Amino acid sequence: MRLTAILLAIFTAAADASATDAVSAGQWEGDVDVGGRSIHLSCEGKGDPVAVIDAGMGTAPVEDQGWQRIAHRVAAVTTVCLYDRAGQGASSKAPPGPRTSMDSANDLHAALGAAHVRGPYLLVGHSIGGLHAQVFASRYPNDTAGLVLVSSTHPDQTRTWLSLLPPPARDENKSITEARDFLTSMASDPSKNPEMLDFAASATQAKALRSLGSKPVVVATHSPRFRMVPGLPEPLAVKLEDATQRMQKQFLSLSSDSHQNIAATAGHGLPHEDPSFVVDNILQAVTLVRRDH
Repeated sequence: MRLTAILLAIFTAAADASATDAVSAGQWEGDVDVGGRSIHLSCEGKGDPVAVIDAGMGTAPVEDQGWQRIAHRVAAVTTVCLYDRAGQGASSKAPPGPRTSMDSANDLHAALGAAHVRGPYLLVGHSIGGLHAQVFASRYPNDTAGLVLVSSTHPDQTRTWLSLLPPPARDENKSITEARDFLTSMASDPSKNPEMLDFAASATQAKALRSLGSKPVVVATHSPRFRMVPGLPEPLAVKLEDATQRMQKQFLSLSSDSHQNIAATAGHGLPHEDPSFVVDNILQAVTLVRRDH
């Protein structure tokens, strides 16, 4: 697999009142209208807070077996909803043109409201879904009970990685050239990713989240052994991963009730590499939210 494909994989990682009865009964799946388009939701379990899963780039969690298994285990403790972003899975295509995290947050908020799923919500975001979750929390603070950031994209991630790469050189390692080209294009050209996401605009939106106060934030971080950019010379790869781990720790500043757990061996694909770790982090956040209410 080409390095650019691997890197992209890393970044990718009609309801009515009857839906209320179905969700309260323990399980419901269907399409909800968000202004002439439909968003596909699947909810199961009982209790508050409702954990809402926002998955990585290009992933439709409603039909993803890894996320299905995680949701089923969480549903034994509380309500959990999987949702497919616009253009993913059974959801309608997004409107033409670039999208931002704010677009995804607005779609999710509208879909949960249309499905009569009661908040505030515990947002669980993996990879780019974590960036969207940060924007949701900033845009809808009263509907946010807490955050679980699963190897989440950091608003400064692309800029930081680019700053750590050496200046271009004629005889440089091919993997360095490909990494620089990929990161540069991802930061500036939405057409280079499968969801037409404007990374720069989305990162700016996420930076608006300054604090959740005392609402719980659980940071589920991949192992430091993981190499975000495969194939780089090891000293440079270590430097990038050290920076990534520092950015993960920065999420702890979002709340006075923040906690970080670091996976022993699993990489960025935590939902599929170590689903039990993801479940444990979600349930930790559920316990923290309930403790405060």
